[in-house]
Amino acid sequence: MLEQAVIYTFVALVLIGGGLAAFSRQILYAIIGLGISLLGLAGLFLNLGSPFVAAMQVLIYIGGITVAIVFAMMLSIAMSIRPPDPDNRKLGFAIACAVIFFGAVAHLIRGAQFQQIAPQTSEKAWSVGALGHALLTHYNVVFETLSLVLLLAIIGAILIARKALPKENS
Repeated sequence: MLEQAVIYTFVALVLIGGGLAAFSRQILYAIIGLGISLLGLAGLFLNLGSPFVAAMQVLIYIGGITVAIVFAMMLSIAMSIRPPDPDNRKLGFAIACAVIFFGAVAHLIRGAQFQQIAPQTSEKAWSVGALGHALLTHYNVVFETLSLVLLLAIIGAILIARKALPKENS
């Protein structure tokens, strides 16, 4: 009973944060909503028995990405999102697409034949050693590509953030 209450609390955090991120008119509130949603997702990972993924979720996404978005917001001029044009046709079309999408996903889930997977112990399934071994053997190219993308993002952030040097007239 307590475990279900904890799960519902984390799901509520994800949904409330996502709603705040999606429907807020102020960019700062949208970023806070994103952080709340990601925190709830980290709690769900922790509840599923994956403390490493939960910790990386908090460190990378909440600690890094959300703070980077706040810095980008502070450097930008626009502090609020422009109100959308009131066009009911677009809103109706978006709602119809969402209903069709969720209906299709629900139909696929109900009709799927899920196979029973042999349960593994939590220590074996989510150990940091097994994750590191998988990243550096089977997923080596993906791991190195992500490292390169992160390096390019850091270099780009440095180039954007540095001040332009004044040119000397000679």
